[in-house]
Parts: sequence; structure tokens; C-alpha cells
Amino acid sequence: AILDYAANVPVGRPDADLAAALKDQIFAPLHRHQGVKPIDLVREVQAAVAPVGYSIYKKKERMEEALDLVLQAGERISDLAAEDPHHLAAAHEARAMVLCAEMYYRASLARKESRGWHLREDFPERDDAKWLKWILLEDRDGDMTVSTEDVPVETYPLQP
Repeated sequence: AILDYAANVPVGRPDADLAAALKDQIFAPLHRHQGVKPIDLVREVQAAVAPVGYSIYKKKERMEEALDLVLQAGERISDLAAEDPHHLAAAHEARAMVLCAEMYYRASLARKESRGWHLREDFPERDDAKWLKWILLEDRDGDMTVSTEDVPVETYPLQP
């Protein structure tokens, strides 16, 4: 099945300008002799996700505070500096941590209920009537958007 799919995927011509721009972006931290060390950015993200009041027992105000910390860390991504390939990998890991933390808090803020390990102090009950939904995150022109989609339980062979 996967071979059939792959055989029918249209293959375009490589975009040399895009490839060059991506290469420059990937290696940019190696060209900065001074800047933010990856470990410092990691610690900023950890300060926003490690406290129990931000990440386990959630409430709107605390999650907004944590998201602000993550967004502040994100503003420093373009200043990441790497001394060598090892630190370059660490810089990209730190960048990914910022993205994951932002997705986590945006999705958590959108879900106004408690469900499973997602515990909202301000919405302590599960609410299938309103929230039997998937949270969708998309990049639209560099901005993260949040939307929902009903879980298609009617298509499941075993009904919940």
C-alpha cells in the first residue's frame, strides 16, 4: 500500500533558493560567536513546564503565565549560538522544546474541562457534550492557531 502511494506522489523540482535558506537557518547558530547557550534556553523552558502548578494541576492564569515564559524563551531562539556540531544539535533541541511547550500550553488552554491526566482546577469535570474533540494546532504564516474537531466516534467499531 505504501509503495502504491509513493509511486503516485507528484515529485516537483527542488527549490534551490529554499534549500539554501533552510541550510543557512540550520547552521546559523554556528556562525554566532556570542549569544544564547542552548542549555540556558532549555532551563527557561524547564522553568515554564516543570512546576506542578503550571503543568499538572492547571488553571488558566498559571498556564497563561507559563505560556508567557515559553514565548519569552522563543524570542531568544534567533540568538542561539553553537560552538560546534554538538552544541548545534543542542540548539535545535532547545528550539524544539520551545515549540513543544508552546503547543502544550495552547492546547491545554483551549480544552476547558478535565480529562485523563489533563486536570483543570477551573474546569474540574469531564464534559463529553462539549469536549469530545481533538485539539488541532497549525502553523499559519508563522502563527500557531488552535481549533477543534469532533472525535468521529460514530465511525468506531467499538463505541465508547
